[in-house]
Formats: sequence, C-alpha cells, structure tokens
Amino acid sequence: MTTRPCARDPLGSAGSRKLNSKVAPVAMMSPCVTIAWLVASAAAAQVTPPTGAQEAQVEAGAPAGDPSPAAPAAAQAPAAEPVSDAQAPQEPPSQPPAQPGADAPGAAPTIDPRAFEALQLQVLELSDEIEMLREDAEFQEDRLKQTLPKANLLSGYVDLGFFWVQGDGSGIRNDQGYRHYPEYADSGIPDTWVFRGDPLSTAVNSRGEPADTGESRALVFDSLDSGGGPSFAINAVGVNVFAALSEDATVTAMVDLLPRLRNVSDPEGVGLGDMLDVKLAYAEYIVPTDAVKLSLFAGKFDSVLGVEYRSQDAPDRLGVTPSLICRYTCGRPIGVKARLTLFDALVANVSVSNGSHMMEMFPFYNEIDLNGMPTAAGRLSLWVSRSAGLDVGVSGSIGPQDFQTETDVMHMHGGFDLRLDWNDLIVAAEFVIGEAKGATESGSDVRCDGAACLEYLGAYGKIGYRVSTWLTPYVRGDFRDALHQSGGSFVYLSELWRATVGAQVELGERAALKAEYILNKELTEGPEFPNDVFTSSLVLKY
Repeated sequence: MTTRPCARDPLGSAGSRKLNSKVAPVAMMSPCVTIAWLVASAAAAQVTPPTGAQEAQVEAGAPAGDPSPAAPAAAQAPAAEPVSDAQAPQEPPSQPPAQPGADAPGAAPTIDPRAFEALQLQVLELSDEIEMLREDAEFQEDRLKQTLPKANLLSGYVDLGFFWVQGDGSGIRNDQGYRHYPEYADSGIPDTWVFRGDPLSTAVNSRGEPADTGESRALVFDSLDSGGGPSFAINAVGVNVFAALSEDATVTAMVDLLPRLRNVSDPEGVGLGDMLDVKLAYAEYIVPTDAVKLSLFAGKFDSVLGVEYRSQDAPDRLGVTPSLICRYTCGRPIGVKARLTLFDALVANVSVSNGSHMMEMFPFYNEIDLNGMPTAAGRLSLWVSRSAGLDVGVSGSIGPQDFQTETDVMHMHGGFDLRLDWNDLIVAAEFVIGEAKGATESGSDVRCDGAACLEYLGAYGKIGYRVSTWLTPYVRGDFRDALHQSGGSFVYLSELWRATVGAQVELGERAALKAEYILNKELTEGPEFPNDVFTSSLVLKY
C-alpha cells in the first residue's frame, strides 16, 4: 500500500493566511494537518516587532492597529477653546515600549516568513518519517501474516480410554442350525456364517473400533480383541501438521498412532501390532475473491456427506463413540473437492474421488480406484440462522462400487441432516439410505458372489445441554437396518436400535473427560444377547 505524502505547503502561501482560533480539535485531524496546525501555532508566536508609527500611536493613546486616516480627521476639527491649567486634561501615563517579539495591543499577528520556512522544512522531514513508519508497519504486518500460521505447525491429542462390554465383546451371533433364518439353508452359506446383529455396535472409542469382532467374516481385523473383558487402552495418539504455503494456500495432514496388541509368539503375526493411520493429507487453496467464498482441495480430505464427520475425532466429538451410521458418511476419500459459500448462508460442497465416503474399517472403501471411474458426491446446506447455529442439508453420492472392476456396478447413497447449536443446547440428527448393488457371477446360484451386496437404512439423533462451562450431559438414539451379503462367505442381517447416555467434563482448555453407557437391542429374529457397552475417554490436547 502506498501512502500520499503531506502537501508541500499545508497552510497555503507563506504569510498569506491568518490563523483561525476556532480550529478543529487536533484529535480529529489527519497526521499531516495536525503537524501543519502545530507548526502554524508555534509560528504565530514569532511575529515581527511593532514599527515606529505603531509605537507613536500607542504613546498617543490610539490603538496600535488603527488605520492612518485618523490623523487627517483630527486636522479638520475646529480649534479648541483655551482652558485653564486646572481644566487641562492629564497626560496618560506613559506605557513601556513593546518588547521585541511581543504583540502590540490590538495588532493582528503576522508570521515571520523565515521562521515559517524553517518550520515547513521540519514538517517535510516529519512527513518523510511518518511515511517510513507506515511502510515499516506494513512490512511487519505482512511478516506477521506469514509467521502466525507457522506458530502452530504441530498439534494433536492423546486419547486414553477404559471400557467394558458384556458377553464376548462382539455385537453379532451366528444362526447355528438355521433356527431363525431357515430361508438361508439352501443359499450355499453355512449356518455359522449367517450372522444377526452388527459387528460395529460395540464400538468403544471415537475411531469406532469394536471391543471384539467375534466370529465376524466381514470384519476380520480385530484391532482390540478384548474378548469382552474390561481394559485400559491408548485409543489414539493424534498428530496434526499444518503449514501455510502462502496467504491463500495451506497444507494439512493428520495421522493416528495406534498402540495395539500383538502376540510375538504367534507365527502368523507380523511386527509388534502398532499401526499408523493417515487420516488426512490435503492441500487447500482459498480463491482470493470478495464476490464469493470458494475453497479448493486436493488429496485425502474430509467427507462431504452429512454432518457427523465434522466432529468425528476425539477432541471434537461430544461423547466417546460414533453413531451406527457414521460408517457410511465419516470416511475420508482421495480426490478433489470444492466448497462454495453464497450470501454467507448457502453452502455447496462437492467432490470427485476414487471411491466412497465410507469409513476404512467398513469393507466398501478403497483408497485406490480399481474400476477407472470416480465417485461424485455433494452436500447442499442452508444456514437457516447463524445466530442460532441452525444448519440443514441434503447430501448424496453415486459411483462404481469399490473393490470390483466394473463401472456399471453402482453404489448410491442419499441423506439429509440437521444441526443446532443455540445458547447451551446442542442438537444433531441425520438420516441415510443407500445401496451397493453388488454382482452375481453368470450362471451362479449364490447371490452376490461377484461383488458384495449391501442395502442400508439408518438414522440417529443426539441432544446435549451445557449445564455449566465444564459439564455437558447428552443422550443419543440410533437405528440401523441393513442386509450385507458376499456370496457364500457370509450374510449379515442387522436390525437394531441403541440408546446412549453420557456426560462430558471439561478439565480446562486442553483436557476433557467423557463417559457413556450404550444399550444395544437387536430387533432381528432370535433371542437377545448381552452386548451393552460402558466406555470412557480422557482426551489431552497439545
């Protein structure tokens, strides 16, 4: 930014303008005008000394500022009558001569041109100094913009947990003997591979990891494998990296370090069991325009479906565990994304990615595109009231199903959501529906043996209330109805609802303690089985 220097003659021609005593207050003037006003005020004190004629007028009793025509007027007056000495007027007392540099009574002050020129040079010097100070301030401001983003290059959290799950820790049971689902007796699927329940219903942390996967064949990676016993755990050590490439471009990365068990005596195991999960790795460019708010992303970024993904990590989530439908919307795909905000109310978030927006632990997400056609997804939302924090949206995605090579085997998803954060009340709700069509091999009698099939419907609602600055109790209700089959390998019949009650205690700005109890209830055929969950989490941010 360039700054216009002060005018070379801020008061006009030297000595040609009288000072006005009714000037504006100095605080209301610009720097240049203020300097000029101060200089002129100082110069007013340096007036020229009175002339001899002015001194004579003063001695004669005439005002020093009276014009010279007063003398001819006195000459035209008639001669005065003689008077006596007693009647003679007394001479006025003599006045001391005016001191050099002092104003004569009644005289208008004048500015000494030489003094004004000297002060004007000082004004110009001060103007140059002001210009240098402004340029220095702008330079420091630019440096501050560059260094502030770098001040928090590294951040993260540590999530410590304790949990206990009823039964064997898993959320599924097989239908041995086809007692409850006899229709699968001729399906080519063994009875012990017909499951009812939900393998992710016994999640114990923000990552959604179940306490145990049991006999699951869809989720064979059992990261906790607790067997249902109570246990402490390091849920995650999160590391976040942020860097500003320029004023408009940034890079963000997030990884989870996961200390997990590993029996070093197991000949089938590899390593020590600890894992590294790269959750985010993307670049963002904010388009420099005042007309709209537009951000462009490339890499592995957050989902664009629903609202739960925004608070899925432990430091951001109200509570400990995700909802039953987070598996469908909380993934982090790889591709490109754009977010556009219009009128500070309407938000469009669209992406093109390698695959779905499902979570990695669910077998319908792949970071590598195997079919050569991307998945398109988007969410359109409206801020009904920003003051009340009310946001409603609709979202969806469509693209070829992951983990298969055909472009006509489609995976479609849709949903709508609501979020409210008004005063101390927090509300979130979401509904989803979708289908991964799968594929059956030509001439096969076993359904979905070419690619797994999935049909799902689900919803959740959560309400929290900030009782105080440090305590927020909450409740959540979940529902999920799904059918998941992969040829003769397995079939899952999931229909259940969950009720969760919990509380979150803020232990200052960088620590929070959370605890919740989850009641699971299966709605499928067959008896209930124990799989309720108690879990807790201590999140420490750095």
